[in-house]
Amino acid sequence: MNANPYKDGERLMKVETRLENIEDAVTRMEEKLDKWHGNYISRVEMNELLRARDERIERIEQERLANKQLYPGWINILIAFAALLVAWFHNK
Repeated sequence: MNANPYKDGERLMKVETRLENIEDAVTRMEEKLDKWHGNYISRVEMNELLRARDERIERIEQERLANKQLYPGWINILIAFAALLVAWFHNK
């Protein structure tokens, strides 16, 4: 049947070597997938981050609107101060 028993041994060694190489490659791929998966955040965490960001943006917009509402008051103070200076220098 088998003309050369050493030939079967060589083929078996080649198959074992290839199998070891495949096992090493699969192990490396699993490690890379674990690292890759560890770098991403879950959907729940992403939703929480986006919600917190939206709340900060809303708060900043409200503060900006509140500051704009103060402008007329500050302008009135500046006008009153300018009138006070004009009256003070005019009376001297």
